[in-house]
Amino acid sequence: MNWRTPRLGLPLLAKELVEQASRPRTYVVRIVYATLLFVIAFWQFERILANSGASTFSALGSGKLMFEQVVLLQLLGVLLFLPPLSCGAITSEKERDSLAVLLVTRLGPFTILFEKLLGRLVPMLSFLLLSMPLLAFAYSLGGVSIVELISGICLLAVICVHIGTLGLMCSSWAGTTVSAFIGTYTIGLISCPVLAVVAMTTATATIGKISPLTLTTDNSQLLAIQSAVLLVPAVSYFLLGRYFLVHRAQVARKNLVLELFRRLDRFFFWLNDITTGGVVLIRDDALLPDFMPITWRETQKKSLGTTRYLVRVLVSIETPLFLILAAVAGMAYQTRLGVAAEALYVVWALGVLLITVQATSLISSERSHQTLDLLLASTMDSHEIVRQKHLGIRRLMLVLTVPLVTIFLFEAWFATGTPGLEDGALAIITVPLATVVAVFQHFDYFLCALLSVLVYLPLCSWIAFVIGIKSRSQMRAMLITLMVLFGWAFLPVLVAGKQAEMITLHLLEKPLIAVPALLCSPSVMIMMNETRGLAEPLTYGGISPILLFSIVNFSFYGLVWYGLRRRCLSQADRLLGRLSGHTAATAATAATAKEPAA
Repeated sequence: MNWRTPRLGLPLLAKELVEQASRPRTYVVRIVYATLLFVIAFWQFERILANSGASTFSALGSGKLMFEQVVLLQLLGVLLFLPPLSCGAITSEKERDSLAVLLVTRLGPFTILFEKLLGRLVPMLSFLLLSMPLLAFAYSLGGVSIVELISGICLLAVICVHIGTLGLMCSSWAGTTVSAFIGTYTIGLISCPVLAVVAMTTATATIGKISPLTLTTDNSQLLAIQSAVLLVPAVSYFLLGRYFLVHRAQVARKNLVLELFRRLDRFFFWLNDITTGGVVLIRDDALLPDFMPITWRETQKKSLGTTRYLVRVLVSIETPLFLILAAVAGMAYQTRLGVAAEALYVVWALGVLLITVQATSLISSERSHQTLDLLLASTMDSHEIVRQKHLGIRRLMLVLTVPLVTIFLFEAWFATGTPGLEDGALAIITVPLATVVAVFQHFDYFLCALLSVLVYLPLCSWIAFVIGIKSRSQMRAMLITLMVLFGWAFLPVLVAGKQAEMITLHLLEKPLIAVPALLCSPSVMIMMNETRGLAEPLTYGGISPILLFSIVNFSFYGLVWYGLRRRCLSQADRLLGRLSGHTAATAATAATAKEPAA
């Protein structure tokens, strides 16, 4: 393609902003973002002012802590909202087959990328402007200098540019928005520790030792170092995006999950050939079903449904998990349990992500492949279609339960002092027996942990399933589901603040809003069980508070799960857009009555 001088009339930016202004969801997202920002900031500010004392003058100088809280909230908003906004900038044009038309216009590749980037940064910067009243209030209390205020705003803007260019590069390379979304978060998570280490090393060599938790500072040198560390990769992302925009304009669309499983297939087939000579224990025979044909299709023809792929997923998770747990077996008690808890959080996040991908695609994939009409034209009832569709996720949830239970058993066993290992050759027999004894000794912990798996995983699957039915595309369903689950898990923690750390101690001294907010959060229940479940139990009237809170939480969400499932089955005709028998007969009668007489 010939080199063309960039034209900065910004017609593509104008088109992007006009389209965004015409969508009702643009204003809904802004209202939700502003509401969450001000509500969470209100609770944070109230806690800070309450700790300052009853005197009015004692609150002076507390603006720095408020300022840092607002910057953290805005940083969280940028990380949550900007990647979904930027990763579909180019892939949306590819999916509509309009990128080729855009490339033959007078706009050059650099101009297209620049205007697409501005089209994503302008809405995000408008979100950042919402925090100006909060920053002004923090500044009025003192403790924040002008340089520090400006440096915080500039740092957020630079982070926006960095994430926007990363999403734009992934969007130029990928063939679908889902692939770009996964690539943006994957590269971001991998590069984040590297950039943090580079920034800390450069800052320490330039201006001396600083705290790793420092976000903003009066030192302009630190701001320049942070900006350079983020802007240099941003320029590289932009240049790579320009290259991918031209050379991957006609890239074939691929299923990223299916491609990953095919690579795992090749690896495991190679490993099987060199170890067992090609012995196959489980075969996925393509026999036609006698009953439940939709469930058969979900479990025999889908990537995350077949037994072969599920075994691959289990081995891919369980093998590194076993190695990690074996490596930390000789550590100190607190360190060992801390590493095991972190591994548990990673497995939980991975499990929720897999269930979200699988559940949201049950109906949205049928709609995108234009096979939903054929499914609805069958003689099966709508509630039976929904039930059989969702049954395909059960095997995935069972596979994800195995590594979670492995961590639960490991923690219960090591909490009693690693019994059975001292028996040497008899360890194969004594360790399982000791594990059973450890489970009974820490029955409250194991029961709460097991209930979290049995309740939260099915509930997440039905939430993702409902959102997938109502969304027009799988990408939108995934984004909405992840935001809903993220808000459900972490917003109560932000509302409760530091009360989340001491929820099991001195319960009656907590503010009235803290306890119900924490009881609504699944992440708090899991973390509370990990931090306090294996410690010396506290009792209120002879009852463990962790067990009491868990029963209340799991009973409530168990009822929510049952009600959501029952409503989906009873309203299946409406959710699938299918007319019931009575409605269809009424519509046919009305249509016949409107026909003119011969």
